[in-house]
Amino acid sequence: MIIATKLHIPRSRSSLVVRSRLTRRLHEGLDRTLTLISAPAGYGKTTLLGEWVMTLENPVAWVSLDQGDNDRTRFWAHTIAALKQAYPSFDQQDVLRHAAEDPSGVSLIAALINGLHRISHTMVLVWDDFHHIEETSILQGVTYLLERLPLHVHLYLASRNSPALPLSRLRAENRLITLEASDLRFVPDETTEFFAMCGGIQLSNEDVATVQKKTEGWAVAMRLAVLSMHEHTDPVSLIRKMAGTERDISDYFFDEVLARQSATMQQFLLYTSILDRMKGELCQAVTGIAESHAYLQQLDKESLFLVALDEWREWYRYHHLFRQFLTAQLKMREPRQWQTLHMTAGKWLEENGYPHEAVDHYLAAADYEHALSLIEEMTPELMTNEWTTLCKWLNAIPDTLLFARPMMLLTKLASQYLSGHVEAATDGYWQAVRRLEEDTDPLPPEEAETLQAGLAFLAAFRTFLDCDFEYAVQFSHEYVEKHPEGDFFIEFGSDENGYHPVWDIYVSDDSLRLAEQVLTSLLSIWSETRNVYFVAHLYIDLGKMQYERNRLVEAEKLMRQAYDIGRLHDNRSLATIAALWLARIAAVQGDEATSKHILRELTQLTSKTANSRLSGKIASFRAMLGRMHREEKPVRQWLRKSRLRFRDEIPVSMIKEYDLLASILAEQGKMEEAAALTERLLQLSIEEGRQSDRIRLLVHKSMILSLQGKISDSMDVLEEALALARPEGYIRTFVDEGASLGQLMDQYIRLRQNQLRRPSHKVPLSYVKRLRRLIPLAEREAGTPHDRTLAALTAREQSVLRLMETGMSNKEIALKLNVSLATVKHILTISTANCNPKSLTSVGTCQNTTIVLTRSFYFVQIISTTLLNLFDLLCRAGLITMGLEEYTIDGVKLCRD
Repeated sequence: MIIATKLHIPRSRSSLVVRSRLTRRLHEGLDRTLTLISAPAGYGKTTLLGEWVMTLENPVAWVSLDQGDNDRTRFWAHTIAALKQAYPSFDQQDVLRHAAEDPSGVSLIAALINGLHRISHTMVLVWDDFHHIEETSILQGVTYLLERLPLHVHLYLASRNSPALPLSRLRAENRLITLEASDLRFVPDETTEFFAMCGGIQLSNEDVATVQKKTEGWAVAMRLAVLSMHEHTDPVSLIRKMAGTERDISDYFFDEVLARQSATMQQFLLYTSILDRMKGELCQAVTGIAESHAYLQQLDKESLFLVALDEWREWYRYHHLFRQFLTAQLKMREPRQWQTLHMTAGKWLEENGYPHEAVDHYLAAADYEHALSLIEEMTPELMTNEWTTLCKWLNAIPDTLLFARPMMLLTKLASQYLSGHVEAATDGYWQAVRRLEEDTDPLPPEEAETLQAGLAFLAAFRTFLDCDFEYAVQFSHEYVEKHPEGDFFIEFGSDENGYHPVWDIYVSDDSLRLAEQVLTSLLSIWSETRNVYFVAHLYIDLGKMQYERNRLVEAEKLMRQAYDIGRLHDNRSLATIAALWLARIAAVQGDEATSKHILRELTQLTSKTANSRLSGKIASFRAMLGRMHREEKPVRQWLRKSRLRFRDEIPVSMIKEYDLLASILAEQGKMEEAAALTERLLQLSIEEGRQSDRIRLLVHKSMILSLQGKISDSMDVLEEALALARPEGYIRTFVDEGASLGQLMDQYIRLRQNQLRRPSHKVPLSYVKRLRRLIPLAEREAGTPHDRTLAALTAREQSVLRLMETGMSNKEIALKLNVSLATVKHILTISTANCNPKSLTSVGTCQNTTIVLTRSFYFVQIISTTLLNLFDLLCRAGLITMGLEEYTIDGVKLCRD
């Protein structure tokens, strides 16, 4: 939720002293990365910045921070909103799409940096009251931003202390300007002008020296002095009594400001001091004073330490130091009113649509029941992205209350973990386990069962998020055994389109072998539960594994199941992911009509919402498909709309998009850019432990090196990719690259066969040859005939032969093409009538059918599975060597390349 008043630049109603020496320093910040204004409260930091930005020709993005902004999502959401408000051309949605995709927040900041790069003119971003920010992850994000901030973007921070940022490094690199308390103190000339302008008081040089000595140039002290002098016939004697200590200044607030107000105004000031921000109606509810709006206007007119938070002067806040004084006075004078006032404020805010602020007031009043009830209502929304806020609130509520509401205790543990407080979540988990075991304060049986099941659920998903998949299976089994419905937190953390960070965790990305084992187990556990979204995700993950293993029929079935769940339950995220895979499978099978039909359906599905994440996935898929088919138009459109550049910061969630960019750059002849980008992507994939991305990027790096004429290096990198891929059984990562990689693999095979290359990795040549044999098929599937014979076949004949290569049986082919089984057999007979054994190059299997692939056509011979197994055994034993050889098994002549 964006609070508009936080983006307002505070402006003073009264005339202020022009402090030219300070504004010059601020202007110098337009040649630096960071300008830091660091001084205690009351030194005029906000006023100085607010007045300075009004002198600039360009707009400024401003965020006034508070304690609530220690939530990483909220902090960056307000920052991005401020940038969008100041600079309409800033692509806000393209940045925000990464907020959920990468829980670490690094992807969002990388996308933010890229978005700033795409605006060429000078940009200024102000974070006021930055001292409120203590969350480590936010400070790390700001550091990441500072290290990569574009030269035309300048950051200004106002803080009561020096933040935990790399200030020494910035100073050494001449990228930092600092203004401290000593700089902000009023000098004699400014003091003279201040008293004349703000108080109409002409001070002598001696008086000025006295003021300087007593106030030490502190802005708030001087302001108090001006306010007090109007009530004294001998202002000079008052000045001489002044002292600049904080306690004495507080006495001035009491004696010289508050005491001069009417009794009603004093009550108004004290009671409203509990409010972070206020408007007339809220003040009336809290104070019971009907003229509250008029009182606010009076304070504003008199510039009595009131700051307007919007252009219409509807919302206000007190100067921080003044509010501290007032709250201290309230607690001292009327301590019993503290709780009542907060409860009254909470009720008004809740009833008028400000639930976040209402919770803060209920907690301040220790009214935990009201707070917990409201938090419970807000939890689904907060679970989308405000885990830190949820964690902070639930941490403030005693565990005894949470224990009586098991789902809220579970929510607390989940919020602790997902907001980065892993140790606290772990401790809380074991405390709950021990309390259940000790049974000293037993819960009703139903609630105890809920808590036990919930703890197993949290353990299952924590281990899944941590990629500890074997334990995820164990705890999933325990959870479903205790709660067969499996409906806890079904949509927790999901956005409006059904996206959840879990959907970006694929076992198949880490290990195909582990995926085959783990995903089957997880599906058997979860498939009968109500958590259909997680089941759909498992289908997609298993489908990815089957696709990579070139089991296209199985992959299509799994993706179809995931797609059907997504459509049935209106989960656009899962439906989109599954549909894109279905389109890809159809495309590599040569069924372009089905692929295009799926994409049309997908466009209609996603047109209901303007979701940049989903539309970005569809656009990049179209570009990937266009590249496979050598179609320039979709590639050009994607390059133009995505605006990706090889120098961009790379969000982890966009590794595949930038890999596609690198491949396109290489094909455009921009080798240095392609190589540099690929190397950065490769290092990122290694750092993130993304095995599948690493293998694919090594393949692309090898191809780029080959295009650069660095054949030896190309072979080394290709061999590294093969060595990583072979134990896992990777196929499509290589096959989908088509003829270009095929030619490279030919070189590798020749070098190995002619003993011109000694492999540094153990890569069986049989695995390389198997991949090589499949690559020409990929070219044909992409719609590029290689010879007249295949081109001369009818479309129906080509469809049959392509589907056979994917592993489909004759019966499955007949069902898919809506023809009879006899028709399929007839097509196979016609297609293979003129077989020339000398053109045979490879053998593939399809259940009980051996397909002998030729350079011009297919030859089909039916033999038994036993004979096929024997043939494969001969291959693995190394009894078949490179070259065209014929074998006769049970009277059937076979050949192998």
